[in-house]
Amino acid sequence: MNIRTKLTLLFTAIVATILLAFSLSVYFSSENYRREEFYARLESRALTTARLFVTVQEVDENMLRIIDQNSIHAMYQERVLIFNPDNKLIYTSLDDLDVPYSLDLLTSIRSRQKVEYTVNNTENVGILYKGPQGDFVVISSAYDRFGRSKLQNLRNVLIAGLLVGILIIILAGAAFAGQVLQPLARINAEVSNISAGNLSQRIDEGNRHDEIAQLAMNFNDMLHRLESAFEVQQQFVSNASHEMRNPLAAITSQLQLILGKERSPEEYRQALQSMLDDTQTLVELTNGLLTLAQSGIDKQRFQFQPVRVDEVLFLAQNELGKSHPGYRFLLEYDTFPEDESQLTIPGNEQLLKTAFLNLMDNACKFSPDHTVRIRLASQPNAIDVTFSDLGIGIPEEEYELIFNPFFRSNNVQSTIKGHGIGLSLSRRIIQLHNGHIALRSTLGSGSSFSVSLTR
Repeated sequence: MNIRTKLTLLFTAIVATILLAFSLSVYFSSENYRREEFYARLESRALTTARLFVTVQEVDENMLRIIDQNSIHAMYQERVLIFNPDNKLIYTSLDDLDVPYSLDLLTSIRSRQKVEYTVNNTENVGILYKGPQGDFVVISSAYDRFGRSKLQNLRNVLIAGLLVGILIIILAGAAFAGQVLQPLARINAEVSNISAGNLSQRIDEGNRHDEIAQLAMNFNDMLHRLESAFEVQQQFVSNASHEMRNPLAAITSQLQLILGKERSPEEYRQALQSMLDDTQTLVELTNGLLTLAQSGIDKQRFQFQPVRVDEVLFLAQNELGKSHPGYRFLLEYDTFPEDESQLTIPGNEQLLKTAFLNLMDNACKFSPDHTVRIRLASQPNAIDVTFSDLGIGIPEEEYELIFNPFFRSNNVQSTIKGHGIGLSLSRRIIQLHNGHIALRSTLGSGSSFSVSLTR
């Protein structure tokens, strides 16, 4: 059973139940009103007959029967019984209609003063009438032919209205369900056209406010993550095949050259040293590619915990200093906060250390004095870290290009060793922590990378 059918049936069941409850309430309210109104008429009839029979001396039994039978308010199969204080029947308006009674009933009427009951669809009212000669019991009985006829007609109208209403509800429910599910059908058609070859396609997000629009927005977010994952995978394969080719080719050619003929121990030593350098380059490149690919993974894969930014800077400084003893690090606080928690952000310590280490390494590598100046500032909602150097600077037209994997500026390609991975990796890690990185540079005077991390 599809959703449209389920919605139609559910809508029909709910509205039909409401209509049925309304119809039943109308019917039983009308039935109750008819019964109460008819009981009131029977009581009035009983009082009138008892008053004439007991109080008015000029009216005898025969005259009272004539009055009862010719009254304009006479009811169908009407009969009035009067019992004296000794519970003896002393008057009946008709002889050919039996009204069931018993001594227990008469006793109940005397004790309760009024009793209303129904026998075989005939309503009966028994009352206690206090006369000069004592307490009389009067029972008035009749069949409410007119009231029951109206009630039957009301029942037929309600049943017919309920059946017609249910039919209309089914048609309206089908149309309503179709209209409600139309956006889902549209989304389904759009999703069916998306494949691995066109992950850049997005579905219409509608008004961006209701639940279906939220579904479309979440689906587009998922497509964006899938597209990013595919791009990372493709980029990794492409970059790895491109960048690893040179060191592998160099190692292969050197091995072939050495194996071509006998060499002296010094020549073997030189060849092995050259292959060791190429191998180290290959290891560094492989580690950079793996970290670059990992940085493209959704941040939900990482365990984010409170991290002290200045402590991460010290860790990166110590690690970089061990591998490059000639590097110098100058760290200063813009204003050291009284509350040290102002230097804490939610993040992944290892990734942040990698990003800071790459930025420090770049600054030291391109500065003539191999010095990086680090400035740490705590803002109300963020922590700002600035890495500055006195290097050769970066042309303005390359501000964005240097963050692309494996891009290297023309003015450093032949002078400074590198793979062009560090800045791309650093920006991805910063973005993973809901931060951003900005560059300011002047040719010949140095560069400054400003990192802002949201607290």
